[in-house]
Amino acid sequence: GSKMGSIYPELKDEYKANVTEYGEFLPEEFFMTHGNKFIEETIRQHDKQKMRKHFNILNEIYDDGKNDTQSHIGVTILGTILSENPDLLPNAESYFGEVMKEPVTEIIKYLSSPRSKGAKMRLKNPPIYKPKAKKKKGFMQEMMGM
Repeated sequence: GSKMGSIYPELKDEYKANVTEYGEFLPEEFFMTHGNKFIEETIRQHDKQKMRKHFNILNEIYDDGKNDTQSHIGVTILGTILSENPDLLPNAESYFGEVMKEPVTEIIKYLSSPRSKGAKMRLKNPPIYKPKAKKKKGFMQEMMGM
């Protein structure tokens, strides 16, 4: 989210608002509400310089990211945008990195199919955010003053 603010300065305030509201960054909410519009427009315009900059960041984050980070890029961002706008896929495909290419292409294929009705529904209406519960101190921790 913060790296997207370097490409799209309009998103910096939305990123900060997301972190402030939830106490942590919630990528699904941020991208589905704000970020995907900008990314979709970049793919639609097919400005090679912006596309290269944008996908260099996505590829880097995807390559170095954990499973949930890769899912956010594959499903929440690219999967959502490109399954809803299949005509944009040729604009973006050549910018997919080696690591990201196959899984993201499969995600887009799945989200474009009629079988994905439930997945699309969850993307449009995600479960309500529940903050992480604070752990209670165990008996031994209390005894040792931790």
